[in-house]
Amino acid sequence: MDFTSPTWRMTEQFAQDRIATLREKNDSPSMDAVRTAELRGRIAAWKELLALANPAPAPVVDAGGY
Repeated sequence: MDFTSPTWRMTEQFAQDRIATLREKNDSPSMDAVRTAELRGRIAAWKELLALANPAPAPVVDAGGY
């Protein structure tokens, strides 16, 4: 996937806008626990999508030497 493409930039902006909207809804004091959990799950899903552009570094393997 080309993370410098206009398509990705548009997708990234859309995801960030959705996260902002969901966070605003989640800040409502009238939210019950179930609805709050649902919104947090949706926020997490959008964040996972955005994380595709920043892959985690490969783990360092210890050769076991002295």
